Amino acid sequence: MRLGIDLGGTKIAFGLLDEDGKILYFEKIETEKDKGYDHVKEKILDTVIRVLSINRVKIEDLTGIGIACAGQIDVKTGIIKFSPNLKWENVPIGKDIESFFSVRTFVENDVNAATYGEWKFSFGGKPENVIGVFLGTGVGGGIIADRKLFRGSGFGGEIGHMILNPRGYPCNCGSRGCFEAFCGGDYIIGRVKRLLDEGYVGKIGRLLTDGEPLKVSHVEKAYYLGDRAVKGIWEEVIEYLGCALTNIANIFNPDLIIVGGGVIKGSKKLLKEAKKIVEQRAMPESKRNLIIEASTLGDAAAILGVAFLS
Repeated sequence: MRLGIDLGGTKIAFGLLDEDGKILYFEKIETEKDKGYDHVKEKILDTVIRVLSINRVKIEDLTGIGIACAGQIDVKTGIIKFSPNLKWENVPIGKDIESFFSVRTFVENDVNAATYGEWKFSFGGKPENVIGVFLGTGVGGGIIADRKLFRGSGFGGEIGHMILNPRGYPCNCGSRGCFEAFCGGDYIIGRVKRLLDEGYVGKIGRLLTDGEPLKVSHVEKAYYLGDRAVKGIWEEVIEYLGCALTNIANIFNPDLIIVGGGVIKGSKKLLKEAKKIVEQRAMPESKRNLIIEASTLGDAAAILGVAFLS
């Protein structure tokens, strides 16, 4: 029995799995990151205890606990060195969870884990060279080279922080013009929300019912309805996603690029439009045998990946 935890900026997902990767139990809770690391850690501990109790699983029945988290992770120590979206630095979450439960605990970057999960369970671990690109709250990347997860000197795969325009939008990492700052969900929503806060209504404003939170799906729908202000924002997302995927194709020449996350899930045509840009701009041999596919495992990808990487 394995336990996978996907620790995100908004939600924490828990999955109890058997040794074949079948999810026996799944649950999500709010992260409440603004209350600080100790609060989030206690929520994780309490939820693990409850998940095991509900499923009548003893802690000694677990072969390991895997925690997937956005940011730069030291996989040797289980320390989150830097997580821009959680605003954490040098957090010893692996040691804290392992010492509490006395169960081997492994911590990995969430998109490394999701890429591995998709590769292993959706594609049977067959493509030799795979890049994962996940557009959620921010943008993360994972690299599988010669069927092995590639981390560089320990913190590689930060595709979301490749700089696409040095004079672009500020990014939570402290730089400007990152892929994430153009295509991350929070950044897209933030740009549209600023328009609405300034009194703009347009078609985007009319799509929202009272109290309904603004979503990427609203932005895309308003774009196709011809909203004049949203048009530039969404076209920018398409262009920069397409350019980022083109860069990936040219630099890595992978067999497969897996694209997932809430932004892709919440849109209908974004990936299709971005693929057109790759076809137009990528070098001939870089795109010749390239497959670009949407992820299929959704919330389960990182949970499965980190549980089996551990």
